[in-house]
Amino acid sequence: MQALKYFIKRNFGNWVYRYQKAVARKMEMEQCLEKLSAKPLNNLSDASYDVFTYHGEDGILFYLLHQLKNVPATFVDIGSGDCIKSNCANLAIHFGWSGVFIDMNKKQLAIGKSFYKNSSKKGIAIHFVEAEVTAGNINQLLQVYTAGKRTGVLSIDIDGNDYWIWKAIEVIQPEIVLIEAKVEFGYKSMAVPYGKQNHHSADSKYNGASIEAMRKLGKEKGYKLAGANKQGYNLFFVKQDCHIPEATTASVLSDPETVSSFYPEAFFAAHKFEII
Repeated sequence: MQALKYFIKRNFGNWVYRYQKAVARKMEMEQCLEKLSAKPLNNLSDASYDVFTYHGEDGILFYLLHQLKNVPATFVDIGSGDCIKSNCANLAIHFGWSGVFIDMNKKQLAIGKSFYKNSSKKGIAIHFVEAEVTAGNINQLLQVYTAGKRTGVLSIDIDGNDYWIWKAIEVIQPEIVLIEAKVEFGYKSMAVPYGKQNHHSADSKYNGASIEAMRKLGKEKGYKLAGANKQGYNLFFVKQDCHIPEATTASVLSDPETVSSFYPEAFFAAHKFEII
């Protein structure tokens, strides 16, 4: 079944996602979210809307970009998967953004290359980088593919070492950072230590970093937490000096279903964590 899905996506991706790529789909999103841009939202997740994403990230990014203005139309997507169900796909397809998709899975990137094969004809520069991202190589990778240019959006979703990769990044200062956190860690300020074991494929529970740990890291790097998707696991950061209100860890963890997913204290006692 997986082989069939891969074949269809790689060879017929543009047909499969023709609805998402249609200009009418972009207009639907813009019309739905335009009224939200006139005033601050109670929660960033109120701007949720999906074109290519799963849990409202497209709409939230659209809202933030409308609020911030003059954000450079470039992205970096670390842990991009197939580059279609991506936090940055909507930016590339409907807004003509250039950028780089980075993933260690060659087959997944092959789907992306096929999907975006006509981008260069439209003057959109899309790069695909097959690499296992580490704290040691991330700056070199970014230096090659961003060449010192300003970055609009940085998305990090690698199911584990996300905290440590963002901490290591020095060569770009994106206007918006979208990064995955581990909501099951609740209100604690901790991260699984950096390393091979910090990955969802190694242990579905013991990986990642908490929202509070991410919030503190963002502050160290000059960012404030603007909010998250409704489920709380995808966090959005903006620069400290922008006018967008700052969110709290508690506000991000307000969804009852998210709260019910918190791990018991016995889990934390049984594992080693870096306290942030």
